[in-house]
Amino acid sequence: MGSPTPALDPDGPLELISARTLFTDAPLGRRSAASVVRLASTGRLLMCYSHVVGAALRNQAALLLTHSDDDGVTWAEPLPLYASPGWFSLAMGGLARIADDNVKVLLGRIRLDLSLGGTEPMTGWYVASATSRDGGDTWSEPSPEIRLFPEWTELYGASNPHPLADGRLLWAVMGTLGRDVGWHAGVSRSDAAGEHFEPPTIIARADDRDYSDIDLARLDDGRFLAVVREHRTRQSVWSTSGDEGATWSPIRPTAFKGSNIKLFRLRSGAIACAYRDEDPDRRGVSISLTRDGGESWTSLGQLYAAGPEALHEPGSVCGYPDLVSLGGDEIGAVLHTYPTADGTQLQWLRLRDRS
Repeated sequence: MGSPTPALDPDGPLELISARTLFTDAPLGRRSAASVVRLASTGRLLMCYSHVVGAALRNQAALLLTHSDDDGVTWAEPLPLYASPGWFSLAMGGLARIADDNVKVLLGRIRLDLSLGGTEPMTGWYVASATSRDGGDTWSEPSPEIRLFPEWTELYGASNPHPLADGRLLWAVMGTLGRDVGWHAGVSRSDAAGEHFEPPTIIARADDRDYSDIDLARLDDGRFLAVVREHRTRQSVWSTSGDEGATWSPIRPTAFKGSNIKLFRLRSGAIACAYRDEDPDRRGVSISLTRDGGESWTSLGQLYAAGPEALHEPGSVCGYPDLVSLGGDEIGAVLHTYPTADGTQLQWLRLRDRS
């Protein structure tokens, strides 16, 4: 089981405090696609992630939940949150803090089938939500299915939700027209409780391109910034909205090739973007920074430097970074590694915001 390999720019605004692999004393498994939130009232961190027993990729993943009351120094024994035998259960959008006593988890399931080919060899998708009002100790039964697109629907947006001036919430969303075809990404509004979703406003869509993995951040001037993954060229794109998400500027390329987008606002107001790097020479999880609302980007290095030997295959890729404020100038970050004989691992980093 390898040690973390962050490689941040020593002169950049993010300083590495510590990095470690989680659950090293547990049996081998595939731990992946984590989502984390912090409750302001208690400081408790909630984290959910997918877990397959053993090192092989199988349609037997459960969604587990753990928590930390000491900013990630120790984590509670993970407990099952959602599972369905014969399916790969996962966070279909992850944890979303509606209010400090109201946390939703967007969860669901898929079936992986590598015989289908392509970069997204999966079918049978389903997404719903469950709610906790006691710090993650108990959860409601899953809601009815949420479907905002003709086929695949995911409230993908690691920073969801975003309060609007009228009291509603804005959510990053993505979906397809069919199985692995017609991927497009945008936003949906809900009521203040996150219960009822409106038809999406599309930001990125084209007949000869596929767009997914979207996240949003609020800029200093009040606009929203969106960054979106593009499947075929791997070139990520960005757009902004100055009217609370009602309309968006034409998409333009970023300076990086990224998937699993996570945006995070630093204390200076600059926006950091963490992503699985799709540049074959930079396998791992990279992070870039914009100080001008997406117009230009600077590389801050890598939260996880995997190296060219990484097993980059459909269904077995690293990524899904998430970042959370720990208060003051400290940030917590979680991601999962590429697979090895030990499975895939969750890594937890503490960072200092020097911006």
